Amino acid sequence: MAANAHIAPTGMEPRSGVRRLTSPETVRLSHAAALTLGVKRGRFYNDTKLGCINLLQRSELGCRANCAYCGQAYSIQDDPAGKSLIRVDWPERPTEEVVRRIDAAQQGRHPHVQRVCVGSLVGPKEALASIEITAKVTAGSNVKISCLLSPTSFSKEDFVALRDAGAENLTIAIDCVTPRLFEQLRGRTVRSPHRWERYLEGISEAVQVMGPGYNRVGVHVIIGLGETEQEACAFMARMYAMGVAVHLFAFYPEEGILLEDRPPVEVRHYRHIQLVRHLLDRGMVDASDLRFDEEGFIIDFGLPAPALDPIIDSGVPFMTTGCSGCNRPFSNETPSMAMHGQLRNYPWQPKGAELLQIQTQLQPIGGPASGDGA
Repeated sequence: MAANAHIAPTGMEPRSGVRRLTSPETVRLSHAAALTLGVKRGRFYNDTKLGCINLLQRSELGCRANCAYCGQAYSIQDDPAGKSLIRVDWPERPTEEVVRRIDAAQQGRHPHVQRVCVGSLVGPKEALASIEITAKVTAGSNVKISCLLSPTSFSKEDFVALRDAGAENLTIAIDCVTPRLFEQLRGRTVRSPHRWERYLEGISEAVQVMGPGYNRVGVHVIIGLGETEQEACAFMARMYAMGVAVHLFAFYPEEGILLEDRPPVEVRHYRHIQLVRHLLDRGMVDASDLRFDEEGFIIDFGLPAPALDPIIDSGVPFMTTGCSGCNRPFSNETPSMAMHGQLRNYPWQPKGAELLQIQTQLQPIGGPASGDGA
């Protein structure tokens, strides 16, 4: 199967002007990665240490998808770099330079850097670019490698090639937890090439290639796109039954995207899903143990209070979830929100006043919450 077999045409043409280097010769760095590798100057709030260097492809065409919640969507692009991603710019650097910086950082001032995540766009050459970038990182550094990809432009054969190039983990950003939401936000409704069925097929193929088990295959899920708690929990349980780990993200709108006016996910809703994900991930409950009201709100997490309370008090369920080493500091909220204790994903283990706030945010169980959900 060709790497671009699943891509539908979008009518986009290459931009005119001087051709710039594209992937695999060039990669883009997340703002946090750029700070850690010395490409940009600045400091992290609370002296947070970044554990994973996030890379993103650069394409002459930009991304061929049109997801309603993404700053890379082709319908809002004014250049191939798109508007932004996670509300910040991603600076470009030659791939070989970035690999040298990663190796130097890990061996020098930043031994906490454990992993590199090679993120892809959607397009006809993106699978080959990811394979080559992965091989370059493998050859030039001593970090674990994850590949974040879309089955729209990657085949099972591409998954094999990524594994052989050095990828320890394949992560598929399905984002939506129901076919209805997927169609509305990522599919035909928004003139995008993604198809729910292909994503589920791709997840299954990734498990066949990488094997089941922790840190082999993961899925990204964005909470706050319109799902109920029951729908989110059902999807997560389905993934864990397949041997696939779930990595949670909290929706926060970017300027200019199609969902620009949608509010951030209500924090109590997100806390509930974080707690269920942790319980499923650790095998402490299964789907049949959970209880929901008629509107799909969780009313029972499946464990008695004496067993559940210490888990909540540990703070671990509310930390960033992902491949080992991935803590994505402040990617789900603004720096101001982080400073005011409104973190959705904690890049450290919360303690003290942070835990008290989390315990408050979890309540009440069942039914819609009142207030602004901050």
